[in-house]
Amino acid sequence: MNWGTLLKDFKDKVGLADATAGDASRDLLPPPSPPSPSSSSSYAASPQHDLTLLSPTSREKYTLEVEFRRYWEEFSSSTSEQEKEAALNMTVNTFCTLAKQHANIDQLVTMLVETHVFSFVIGRAFVTDIEKLKISSKTRSLDVEKVIKFFSEVTEEGISHGANLLTAVEVLVSGHIDKQSLLDSGILGCLIHTLNALLTCSVASEGEKSVNLEEKLEESVIHIMKALASHPYAAQSLIEDDSLQLLFNIVSSGSVVAFSQYKEGLVSYRNIQLQRNAMQILGQLLVNDNGSTASYIRKHYLVKVLLMAIKDFDPDCGDSAYTMGIVDLLLECVELSYRPETGGVRLKEDIRNAHGYHFLVQFALVLSSMPKDIVSASSNLSQHHNSGLDDSEVQSPHSINSRQNDEFGSQIFSPSLSRLLDVLVTLAQTGPVELSGGSTSLLPQTNPRSQTPSDSNLYNETWEQGSGKVKDLEAVQMLQDIFLKAENKDLQAEVLNRMFKIFSSHMENYRMCQELRTVPLLVLNMGDFPSSQQEIILKILEYAVTVVNCVPGQELLSLCFLLQQPINSELKHTILSFFVKLTSFDVQYKKVLGEVGVLEVLQDDLRQHKLLMGPDQYSGVSNYLNRVPSSPSFKQHLDSKDAIISSPKLMESGSGILPIFEVESTITVGWECMTALLKKSEANQEAFRSANGVTVILPLLISDDHRTGVLRILSCLITEDTNQVHHEELQTVIDVLKSGVVTGISGNQYKLHHEAICDTMGALWRILGVNGSAQRVFGEATGFSLLLTTLHTFPEEECRDESHLMVNLKLFKHVLRLMTSAVCENAVNRMKLHSVIISQTFYDILVESGLMCVDLERQVIQLLLELALEVLLPPFLTSESMASAEMAESEKSSFLVKTPSGQFSPDKQRIYNAGAIRVLIRSLLLFSEKIQLEFLNLLERLARATPFNQENLTSAGCVELLLEIIHPFLPGSSPFLSHVLKIVEVLGAYRLSPSELKMLCRYGLQMRVKNSGQAIVGMMEKLILMEDTGMEHVSLAPFIEMDMKKTGHASVQVSLGERSWPPAAGYSFVCWFQSRNFFATQGKVAGEYEAGGSSKTQVLSGQQSEQNVFRIFSIGASNESPFYAELYFQEDDILTLATSNSNSLSFSGLETEEGKWHHLAVVHSKPNALAGLFQASIAYVYIDGKLRHMGKLGYSPSPVGKSLQVTIGTPATCARVSDLTWKIRSCYLFEEVLTSGCIGFMYILGRGYKGLFQDAYLLRFVPNQACGGGSMAILDLLDTDMLSSSNSQKFEESNRQRDSKADGSGIVWDLERLGNLSYQLAGKKLIFAFDGTCSEFLHATGNFTLLNLVDPLSAAASPIGGIPRFGRLVGNASICKQNVIGNTIRHVGGMAVVIALVEAAESRDMLHMALSLLVCALHQNSQNVKDMETYKGYHLLALFLRPKMALFDMQCLEIFFQISACEAFFSEPKKLERGQSTISMSPTKNIPENNYEDISLSKFQYETSSVGSHGYMDEFSGPKDSFSQLSELETGDIPAETSNCIVLSNADMVEHVLLDWTLWVTAPVSIQIALLGFLENLVSMLWYRSHNLTILRRINLVEQLRWVPYFGA
Repeated sequence: MNWGTLLKDFKDKVGLADATAGDASRDLLPPPSPPSPSSSSSYAASPQHDLTLLSPTSREKYTLEVEFRRYWEEFSSSTSEQEKEAALNMTVNTFCTLAKQHANIDQLVTMLVETHVFSFVIGRAFVTDIEKLKISSKTRSLDVEKVIKFFSEVTEEGISHGANLLTAVEVLVSGHIDKQSLLDSGILGCLIHTLNALLTCSVASEGEKSVNLEEKLEESVIHIMKALASHPYAAQSLIEDDSLQLLFNIVSSGSVVAFSQYKEGLVSYRNIQLQRNAMQILGQLLVNDNGSTASYIRKHYLVKVLLMAIKDFDPDCGDSAYTMGIVDLLLECVELSYRPETGGVRLKEDIRNAHGYHFLVQFALVLSSMPKDIVSASSNLSQHHNSGLDDSEVQSPHSINSRQNDEFGSQIFSPSLSRLLDVLVTLAQTGPVELSGGSTSLLPQTNPRSQTPSDSNLYNETWEQGSGKVKDLEAVQMLQDIFLKAENKDLQAEVLNRMFKIFSSHMENYRMCQELRTVPLLVLNMGDFPSSQQEIILKILEYAVTVVNCVPGQELLSLCFLLQQPINSELKHTILSFFVKLTSFDVQYKKVLGEVGVLEVLQDDLRQHKLLMGPDQYSGVSNYLNRVPSSPSFKQHLDSKDAIISSPKLMESGSGILPIFEVESTITVGWECMTALLKKSEANQEAFRSANGVTVILPLLISDDHRTGVLRILSCLITEDTNQVHHEELQTVIDVLKSGVVTGISGNQYKLHHEAICDTMGALWRILGVNGSAQRVFGEATGFSLLLTTLHTFPEEECRDESHLMVNLKLFKHVLRLMTSAVCENAVNRMKLHSVIISQTFYDILVESGLMCVDLERQVIQLLLELALEVLLPPFLTSESMASAEMAESEKSSFLVKTPSGQFSPDKQRIYNAGAIRVLIRSLLLFSEKIQLEFLNLLERLARATPFNQENLTSAGCVELLLEIIHPFLPGSSPFLSHVLKIVEVLGAYRLSPSELKMLCRYGLQMRVKNSGQAIVGMMEKLILMEDTGMEHVSLAPFIEMDMKKTGHASVQVSLGERSWPPAAGYSFVCWFQSRNFFATQGKVAGEYEAGGSSKTQVLSGQQSEQNVFRIFSIGASNESPFYAELYFQEDDILTLATSNSNSLSFSGLETEEGKWHHLAVVHSKPNALAGLFQASIAYVYIDGKLRHMGKLGYSPSPVGKSLQVTIGTPATCARVSDLTWKIRSCYLFEEVLTSGCIGFMYILGRGYKGLFQDAYLLRFVPNQACGGGSMAILDLLDTDMLSSSNSQKFEESNRQRDSKADGSGIVWDLERLGNLSYQLAGKKLIFAFDGTCSEFLHATGNFTLLNLVDPLSAAASPIGGIPRFGRLVGNASICKQNVIGNTIRHVGGMAVVIALVEAAESRDMLHMALSLLVCALHQNSQNVKDMETYKGYHLLALFLRPKMALFDMQCLEIFFQISACEAFFSEPKKLERGQSTISMSPTKNIPENNYEDISLSKFQYETSSVGSHGYMDEFSGPKDSFSQLSELETGDIPAETSNCIVLSNADMVEHVLLDWTLWVTAPVSIQIALLGFLENLVSMLWYRSHNLTILRRINLVEQLRWVPYFGA
C-alpha cells in the first residue's frame, strides 16, 4: 500500500495546506485534537498517574489506549510502506479491542485520534485490500471465496486483518460521527461490488461453517452500506465510477432473475434477502440525495432499467412486493429530479419516453388478476424473509404507507396493489413546488431528505405536507385506465378512493383533471357499480361543486344521460336527490341542469305516464320491479367516450326504462327535482311552458301520489309570474275548478275528486296571497263564480247524508277562504265578489246546499265573517282553531271569530266585504235563537267600531234588510227585535237611504197606537238625536277616514306637477278635522263615540318608542324625502309647522278635543321681493275661525323643475302603527293668503258646506244656527271695513268707535257684513279642494281617488295652471259618505213628511220623535228652513199641535226653543301669544264652546233670573266695548273669557208657533210660564240684546203678547 499517495489523496479530500516534501510523513497528518475535559480526567496518559490506583479492567483499557496511540504514532511517523502497514494493522487490532470494551464509540474515537483522518485511513485501507483481491483474480472481479477468506483469515500472531478492518468500519459507521471521510475513501462503491459478488455466488454445496461466515459478512456489509447510504452525499460518491449503475442493475435483476432462481432452488433465501437489502440501500441513496445524481441517472438510462424490471414481472415466478419496491424506487427518482441540484433534469420525461406509465398500468392489472392464494403466499414470503431484520431496515421508505386496511378494500386485497395506487397518486402530485407568488421552485414537495434513517415515513410526508396539486395528468390517466380495464370490483373501489383523494387534496385538481373526462365516464357507467362506488362518484361531484366551486357540466350531462338508461329506481332516486341538493346549494345549477336536459327528461317521463295514455290504462300508481337490465361495459365507452359526453342529444325513451313518475320510490323526489329546477329560474320556466308542461301535468291532479307535486309546480309558475304574462295558466286552473273536469293531452277527460278540488283551492289560496297580479287575473277570469259552481255541485237534498254534508262543508270552507285570499287588499275584486255574493242565485243555492242548518251554523258564520273581515286563514286549517259547534255552551257567551293566534277584538276590525254580512243577515232566521243573538251582538260591535264599517254596511243595504226581517216581530217584544233596532240605530245615524227612511216612517205610523210601537219609535228618536248638529262629533257631509291601526300610514297624495313652492304670495291650507286615540291626556270626550274607549295611543311592539306624530299636511318632492312644508300635531297638543328639518314653528295651548270636529287654517305669508328685505314671513294658525297663534317662519323654496306632491295624512315613508284614527273633510289649498274675515266666514258656513265659495249667493248656505256658537264673536273681532283690509294679516290699529256698546248688546247678526266676507272669499284662487263628495274608482290601479273640485277653467282656479285632477287614496284611507237625516228626508217628501208625522203622533214618544226629526231637519239643511217658510209649515205645525197639547210636555217645549234660538258666547279680550321658532308656546286659557245639546229649559230659566234683575243694561255707566280698541300686533288680543247667551235665530218659529196664543192657551200653566220666561230672556239678556230686539220688533212682539193676560184663565 502506498501510504504517501493515500495521505496525499486525503489531503486533497479534506483541503489541508501544502507541506514540504521532506516533512510529508509528518505534516500530512494534522495534529491530534485535544481530548475533551471529561476524557482527559479519566483516561489521558500522564506520567503522574499512579497505576496502582486503577482497577484491573481500567488498567487494561489504559494500556490498550497507550498502545493504540503508540501504534498510530508509528503509522504516522513511519516512512516505509511495510512499517506503515504493520503499524496500521496493529492500530486497527487495538482499536477493535478497545471498541469491544468501550460503550461510547464516539467518545472513544474522539479521545484517541482525529476522527476524519482515522475514518479516511480505515476506509482507504479497506478499499485497497478489496482492490487487491479484485486484481488477483483472472477475471478482474471479486471472487467470493477469496473475499470470505480475506475477512476470515488469521495470522500467526492471531490477528485477522480483514475481520478487524470490517469491524473497525462497522464501529465507525455505527456512531454519530461524520461519515464524509469514509465516503471520500470510496468504501461505499467497494461495498457495492462486494455485495454484487455475494449475490452471484451459490453456497448450496458449502459447509455449515462457510455459510455462517458468509452470513456474518453479509450482515456487516449491509449494515455498513445502509449507514453510509443515509448520508446526503452518499449517492454523489458513487457517480465517479459504475457503482451506482451496478446497484441499479442489482436491484432490477432481482425482480427478473433472483426470485425465479429461488423458486427453482438455485439460490437460498439469503440471496433474496440480499436483494431486498440492496433495494433498501438504493432507496436510501435516492431519498437523501439533493438531486445532483439526476443527470447521472438519465445518462445511464437507469430509469429504463427499473421500468424493464416492472415490465418483465411474471406473477408465476416473481414477487409482487419486491417489484412494488422497484416502483417505489421509480417514484424516488422522479422526486429526486425536482430537488435543488438537478440542473433542470426531469426524470418523468424518461418514464414517458420509455412508456413507463403503460408498464405501470399493466403491472396493476396483473396484480389485480393474480389468484388470492398467490397474493397471500407472496405476502407471507415477504414477511418470512424480512423476519431476520428490523422493520426499519426491511421496509422501503414508502412501503409503510401501504393501505392495508382501506375502508373500501377487501381484507385479501393485495398490499402491493394498494401501494401501487398510492404511488400513482404521488406521481400525479409530484412536480415543481409553486411558491406563493405563483412561481415554481425545483424543490421537492416534501421536506429535505437529509434526515436520519429513523425518519422513514417519507411517503406520509409527501401526502401530508405536499401541496397536493396535480402536476402530471398522465398519472391520473393511469388511474383512470386501471379503473376502466380492471375486472376486480375491489380494485375499482380503491381507484375511486384514490381519485377522490386526488381531487380533495387541492382546489385546482378537479378542474385540471376535467380534460381527462374521467368523472363523466364513471358517471355513465354508474349503473353497474355497487352503491358504495356510486356514493363515491357523487361525493366527488359534490366536492367539485361545494369546495372547488366548479361547474361540472360534462358530468351533469352524463348523469342526465344515465337517468334515461334502464337503471334501478334506487339509483334514479340518488341522482334526482343529488340534483335537488345542487339547486339548493347554488341557483346557477338550475340553469346548468336545465341546459343539460334534466328538465326535458322529467317532462318526457311525464308524457309517458300511463294515466296520460287514457283512463283505461291507468289503475293507480304502477309498482315496477326493480330489475337491472344489462348495460354496456366500460370498454364499450372507451373509444366513443368523447362523442357520448359531448353530444347533447338525449337517448330516446324506451319501454325498458323504469319511469320516474310511475315508481313509488321516485315519484316524490322527481317532483321535488322538477320544482327545484323551475323555482326562480325564468329560463327553465320558459322551456317548461314551451313544452306545454302545464297541460301535461294537469291531469295528474286526479292522482293522490302526484297531486302535491303538480300543485307545487303550478304554484311556482303562477306565483313567480309577477306580472301574469302567462295568465292563461291561472285561468286554466280556475276553469278546471269550475268544471271539476281536467282534459289530458290525449283529449281524455278526468273528473276531479273533492279532495283534489280542495287541494287545488288550497294551492290557489297560497298563490293569490303572494301575487297581486294573480288576484287581478282571478277577478278577470270570473274566478268569483266559483262560489256558484262549487255550490251547484252539491248533491240534492234527497241524495244527501251526513258524509255528504261534511264534504260540502269542506268544499265550502275552501272556496270561501279562497275568495278571502282573492279579495284581500284588492278593491276591484271586492266589487266583483260583492256582485256575486249578494245575488239571489248565490243565496238560493247556499240555502239548498243544506249548510244553513243548526249543526253547521257556527262554521258557516265563521267562514262568512272571515270573508267579510278578510281574516286570512289557510283552507286546510283544522276546525279546532275555529269556533266550532262542539264547544261547550257555557264557554260561548258571545260569537267570536277564532284565528290561530286566538280571539280577535271586533272593535278593531274593518268590514271589507259587507256582502257576506248581508248574506248572514238574510239567513238570520235560519239559525238558532242563541246564534242569532250572538251574531247580532257581534254585528253591533262591528258597526260601532269605525265609520268605514258603517259605510260598507249601509252601502250593502244591510239596514233595509234588517228592517224587512223585523217586520213580523214589530207587534211583540223580543231580544231579537231589540238587538236589530240597536244596529239600525247605529247604521241609520250614519246614513239612511230614502227607502230605509220610508220604511222607518211607515213602521212608526203602523205602530203608533200600539204599545209595541214604543220600541221602533224610541229607536228612531235615538237615531235622530245621534245626528243632532249640536253634537260636534257629527259630520254633516262626506269625509275621509285615516286609520293607522293596520299599516301605520294613510294619506291622500296630490301631484302638483312642476310648480314652484312657495307660491308667490304665500299659501293657505284649510280643513275640518277630527281625531281619536291620539293625545296622551284629554279631558271630556264626546260620550256616544268614546264609551269605554281610551284616548291614549297604544304603541305596538316593534315600533319606535318616540313620541307619536299626527301628520296633517306636507308638501315635498314627488319621490324624495325632503319636504318644503309640513304640518303635524304632537301628543302634547303642540301643532308644528316646519319648512325644513331645522326650521319650524310650534304652537301650544290649542286645546283641541278628540272626537270633536275642528276647523283648522294655516296661513303662511310671503312678502314680495322688495318687501322681503324689510319684512319676515309670518305664519298664522286659526282654530275654529279664531286666530290662536302667529310667528315668524322662513320658507324652504323648492328647486326649479322638481315635481311637487302634496300629502294629506301620513305617507308610507313615515308609517307608524298606532291606535290613531282621524277624519278630514273640506280640505282646501289656496295659493294666496286668506284674511281673518275669509277664514271666519268659512267657519260660519259650517261643517255641512260643500263647494268652492264661488256660488252666486253664498249666504244661502249659512245655516240658521250659525249665529250661535262663536260666530257672533268672530264677526265682532273682524274689522267693519273688510273690503279694505290688506292681505298682510296684521291687526291694524283703529281708533274708530264702534256702534255697539261696550257690553256687546248692540251686536247684530248682519247679513250685509257676511256678504262682504263672502265676496272677498270668492276671489281667492285655489289649487285644489277635496270634500269627499266626488270620487272615482280607477280600475287600472285598483284605488279610489278624490276628484278635485277645482276646474282648471273655473274662476276659482289658480291662473298659473298646474291644477291636479285628482288625489289618490293610499294606505288605509277610505271615503265615508255620511249623510244626515235632514238631507235624506228631502228625498221622501221633505218637511211635509215631518209635519205629517207630527200630525199622526198619538203618543208622547212619537211626538217627541217627530219634533226631534223636525229640529234635525231644520238644523242640518238650510233648504228645509226655506221649505218650511214656503209650505207655511210653522202655521201647520201650530195647527196640528192644538189637538196634541195633551201630549205636549216640557221636552217638546225645549225642542221648540232649540228651533227658535241658539246659544252663543262672547269672549273677553286677552293678549295674543306669539309662536316661537322651534319651541312650544305657553298654553293659553281654554275657550270652551258649549254644545247645543246643553241648551235646556233649566239653563234658560237660570239665565233669566240672573240677568233680568239688572233691567235694561243702558243704565250702566261708561261704555265697555272692549272690541272697539284693537291692540297692535305686538300686543294683540284674542278672546279668552267667555259669557253664554241666547241668540234668536228663527223668527218664523217664534212668530207663528211660540206667539200663537190659540195654541198655548190650552197648555199647562208651567209650560206657559216657561214660554214667557224664554221670551223675557231674549229681550233682557245683556249680550246680543240689540239683535234679539231687532228681530222681535219685526214680528211685532208687543202686539202678539196682548193675549198673555188670558193665559191660565
